[in-house]
Amino acid sequence: MKEATRALREQYKDSSNFRKRAALVGRFGSNTYGWYRWVLDQIQLFGGCTVLELGCGPGTLWKQNLDRIPSGNIVLSDFSAGMLRDCARNLGVHASHFRFCQLDGAALPFRDRSVDAVVANMMFYHVENRASALRDIRRVLSQRGAFYATTTGREYMRELQETTNRVLGVPPRVVSAERFGLETGHEQLSAIFPNVEITRYQNSLRVTEVEPLLDYFRSMTPFISAPAERWAALREHFQNIITMRGEIFVPADIGMLIARD
Repeated sequence: MKEATRALREQYKDSSNFRKRAALVGRFGSNTYGWYRWVLDQIQLFGGCTVLELGCGPGTLWKQNLDRIPSGNIVLSDFSAGMLRDCARNLGVHASHFRFCQLDGAALPFRDRSVDAVVANMMFYHVENRASALRDIRRVLSQRGAFYATTTGREYMRELQETTNRVLGVPPRVVSAERFGLETGHEQLSAIFPNVEITRYQNSLRVTEVEPLLDYFRSMTPFISAPAERWAALREHFQNIITMRGEIFVPADIGMLIARD
């Protein structure tokens, strides 16, 4: 197994790291209309539809939209068995409304034209052979179906990430927005689908506490690894900014790419 794949599987062996990152955005985001409500607003659902979510994580998209789950066949998938267990646990008694499937997003076990919506919420940048995966997604989509992929833009937390890398003394790595972001993802989708659009979720973060911010970056282990003294230096750096300015302002360029025939 390649080192990058091994690190990815360690990172997402369950939902704990994901929850720490989501907690920062959920707690300090300026947009009072919830992200997961907004995401479902963009997806065209109808009675009897078949929906496939790739990389469902802990199932938060559906947990926060239980009041408007359509009748039909909703398949929640992830490559991580631990994540699927957390997802089912998070949905509780409502888990019976869904099917769960452990699969690799690059090869879909569905018939041609059998799925009405494929959803990839903040995950498609992890797929290695994205061109092949996109062709397979197009294959399974029904005539009226669409692929809905949320991701970040190039400016998403860019300065904060650069500062963190510098203080921790870790080398920069290719960020998600360069692999499959709002800009780069549009290019990749346009090579496969004839119709692609971008819609953005207006948001920013105003972080007033240090620990949730540190938890956000600690949750990226093993992608980010540094000795204790470096983490102490990062805590001091963030605390100084909050003491001086009252907050750390973070632009959050984020949105959805929608692709269809």
